[in-house]
Amino acid sequence: MNIKEQKELWGNPGSWSDDGHEWSGHFGTTDNLWNILYTKIEKYLKGEVLEIAPGYGRITKYLLEKVSNLSIVDLNNNCIEKCKEKYGDKIKSYVVNDGKTLNYNDDTFDFVFSYDSFVHMTADVIECYLIEIQRVLKSNGYVFIHHSYFFGDDNPTSNIAGRSNMTPEVFRNLVERYDMDIVSQEHFRVSEQVSDILTIFYKK
Repeated sequence: MNIKEQKELWGNPGSWSDDGHEWSGHFGTTDNLWNILYTKIEKYLKGEVLEIAPGYGRITKYLLEKVSNLSIVDLNNNCIEKCKEKYGDKIKSYVVNDGKTLNYNDDTFDFVFSYDSFVHMTADVIECYLIEIQRVLKSNGYVFIHHSYFFGDDNPTSNIAGRSNMTPEVFRNLVERYDMDIVSQEHFRVSEQVSDILTIFYKK
């Protein structure tokens, strides 16, 4: 989805029937989902951490159990306000952004995380975020991004589960274009119909 579509959809409280936990169904519970994700990011999760597009904070809860310096940024004010209600001053900073830039200084973060959001972003928006991630990430900092693996209609809103058109190869090329290196890319099934990609990369 483009930025306007993202803002309209996720800015509507009616889109969040169970605070996002409704999208953990394939894993049974969000606890189970987190246990799987944590094994993949455990050795990278440290220092100053940024979560991009947390929504209503489904995964934020678990990140807070592991790190003491977590910042979050989201396009939608209602998502940021919901996270404030839940987590208060446990989160270091809350930022509402424009859906493509990060309002932080250069070389701020050791680890950047995003789950279940980049799957809906168009390639041009993803590229904008990767430029920004490279800027705010410290040298030897790592990034975990969950993104789609899908080729469908030219209009992503008609694709299965709103997935954007993206492949591991295209994502890799974008990462490497901005002087970052891929660590791993892994297929990740989130439903009977949808298999996405988990990509981990770092800044030299």
